[in-house]
Amino acid sequence: MSAHKIHMEPGLLKAVSEGDEKAFSEIFHLYRNKIYAIAFKVTGSEALAEEVLLDVFLKVWLKREQLPQITHFTAWLFTITRNHVFNLLKQTALQMTSAPLMEQEEYLLPHADNPGAILQEKEYRRVLQQAVHQLPPQQKKVYHLIKEHGLKREEAAVELNLSPETVKRHLSDAMQFIRVYCLSHLGMYGALAIIKELL
Repeated sequence: MSAHKIHMEPGLLKAVSEGDEKAFSEIFHLYRNKIYAIAFKVTGSEALAEEVLLDVFLKVWLKREQLPQITHFTAWLFTITRNHVFNLLKQTALQMTSAPLMEQEEYLLPHADNPGAILQEKEYRRVLQQAVHQLPPQQKKVYHLIKEHGLKREEAAVELNLSPETVKRHLSDAMQFIRVYCLSHLGMYGALAIIKELL
């Protein structure tokens, strides 16, 4: 990290603590590669590393009011990352052997006694569908087959008569567009929340 970035970090953290999404975006882009690398090194999974990355920054946003009191932000952030990686691995192992399907479904649904959360969920879904609707035709087909119908990349390639690498590229481009679209319409926190669900 450059000396300039180290010097400006306290100001960024203060701005984030006051709800400044632009400052949060700067922090996110400043650390995203390092957090992803730590998670990928432990999990060996691109999807899990991406999930850890988004979860960690969701936690940073939710705890933003505490940021000005953190004297060593980098160490704090990396500690959160390592703890989250190992907790995720433990949860993944437990889910393989426990929770009935009905319980898992109930866990994923917003609580009926929280109308605000339900309205927020609907807004996220509306923006996501708008983003998907604007994808180029081939990207849209790949997105639907993999993200909505649960096909593997190789299965989608057969279905669309494309190579797996072409499918991978289309999906990557689609997800990049969706990220940018959600960020511009929902802000950083909303975009992170909805992108996490797409993993």
